[in-house]
Amino acid sequence: MIHIDHVSISAANIYEASHRLRAETGLGFYDAGFFPGGNANRVFPLGGTTYLEVGGFVDVYVASDPKRPKPWWYEKVRDGDRFSGLCLRVDTLDELKAIADRLKVKFPAGPLSKTKPDGTTLYAYGVPSAGETWPKGLPNWYFFPEYNKHPSGQPVIGTTDLINPLGISFLEVGGTEAAMTEWMGVPASNYPFRFNGKVPGLYAVGVKTEKSEIVIRRKSATED
Repeated sequence: MIHIDHVSISAANIYEASHRLRAETGLGFYDAGFFPGGNANRVFPLGGTTYLEVGGFVDVYVASDPKRPKPWWYEKVRDGDRFSGLCLRVDTLDELKAIADRLKVKFPAGPLSKTKPDGTTLYAYGVPSAGETWPKGLPNWYFFPEYNKHPSGQPVIGTTDLINPLGISFLEVGGTEAAMTEWMGVPASNYPFRFNGKVPGLYAVGVKTEKSEIVIRRKSATED
């Protein structure tokens, strides 16, 4: 089964962007660790096994290496953080392999990895790669072999007056429902998408709470 898993905000400064998002929404986050290649992220659990990640470079030498290709969102975040990715999740590795076969993309030889602050490692398989799908404003899929370590279920840090999120209420995206249905292989109407008629990409996320709905809105990195 396909689930909404997480959304990604890319930022020039993940520390400042995370602090600002917490002040804006009242939601809590935690330091989620770093990836091979110089990136790291902070995670805001959103409830209902979903989360938001704020990611970016933390290795200044990797980011400034003229021989290393910059990620597609690199120049886009000069004027502020942007929504860069929408990620789905499946329950089994076989489901993920079936998606790779349907889309005719190569299945990864091994999982992606991230080192958490406590020194443990989180693994996930993903297809297609984020570098292939996110610039097109399309979601990709993940499978977490150790679901008990899923980022949505980890405790946040901070004060005791943080808001308790209860799940994603809507996702404002560009493109069309027909195109999203064709890409996902299941009816897009089964998911809380709101199509705004702009270029494909993610533009806003609604988060349910006990009292009201929080709306997180950013430019999409797919926009000029």
